Parts: sequence; structure tokens; C-alpha cells
Amino acid sequence: MGEIDHEITGKVADLQEDISSVLHELQGLPEDHPRYEALFAQLVKAGSALLEYEAQAPAKREDPHRQVSKTILTWSALVHVLGGLLIALTPLMGWIGWGWVALGVFQVLFGLLATGMEAPVQGHRELRVAAGVLAVVTVLVPLLVFDVLSGWFWIAAVAGWTGSFVLVTDADAAHTRERKEAA
Repeated sequence: MGEIDHEITGKVADLQEDISSVLHELQGLPEDHPRYEALFAQLVKAGSALLEYEAQAPAKREDPHRQVSKTILTWSALVHVLGGLLIALTPLMGWIGWGWVALGVFQVLFGLLATGMEAPVQGHRELRVAAGVLAVVTVLVPLLVFDVLSGWFWIAAVAGWTGSFVLVTDADAAHTRERKEAA
């Protein structure tokens, strides 16, 4: 994080130096001087560049954290996919009925959907919560399928899928909005 802050501070200092140098040239120059208009335009351009860079600085600071959130969600979703594949293949062993294959397929599809999500700059930490909920559901579902837990825990599993789906899709929508605003 210190490296990013150092980079941002250096870039801001460079942009401020550009403004200072133009201001220094403008100082004492009469407005009717031929160079005045060009220098003033250069000053406005340098000021705009500084403002634009400073507006992007929070996103640059959050980028490493955003990548961690994306990685956590991706790994959690891949483990969820693996759990779904195992549930879908378990009827081949005769341990559970073939009706559970549909649940395994659903779990695989849900996990694949979650792996494709992008993390927004603002709200990316919600993906960490979604990943945690998905991990709990990944453990909960096999326990339910094999009747280790009471059937009432299906409510928790469905709530977990729904909650993580909402968090992930909200984060993906926020990422889409951020991309459109940046363009």
C-alpha cells in the first residue's frame, strides 16, 4: 500500500510542479502579451490533469484490495463448483438418489456464475462476505444431502445462496456502472 501511496504522491507532486512552473512564467506577464493566452491554456490543462488524477487516486489505492476480494470470491466459487460436481457424481456410487444431481448441477452453475464476477472499486468488500457465505453453503449442502443435519437447515442454504447471489450481482452491477462512468 505504501508503494501505491508513494507513486500517487510523486505523480501529484509532478503535476503540481507543472502548475507552479506555468504560474511562474505567467507571473508579471501582461494579459496582452502574445504568450499569455498559450500559457493560460497550459495552466488550465495542467490544473485539469491534476484534478483528474486526484479523482482517480482512491481507485488506485483500492485496486490491490479489490483484487484480493476478487480472488477470494473466485476461489470460494471454484470450491463451490467442486462440491456441486461431487454431489452430482455421488449417485454413481449409490450413496444418494439420482434426484440430487439437479442440486449438484445448480450448485455448479451458481459457482460458475460467481467466478465470472468483477469486483468494483466501491463495495468490493461485499464480495468477501459473499465468498464466506458461499463457503458455508458449500459445507452445509453435503451435510444436508447426506442427512447429517436436519432438513430445517435447507432454509439456511437457500438463504445463503440468495444472499451471496444478491451481494455478487450488486457488486457486478456497481463494477459495470464504474466502467460506464470511466468511459
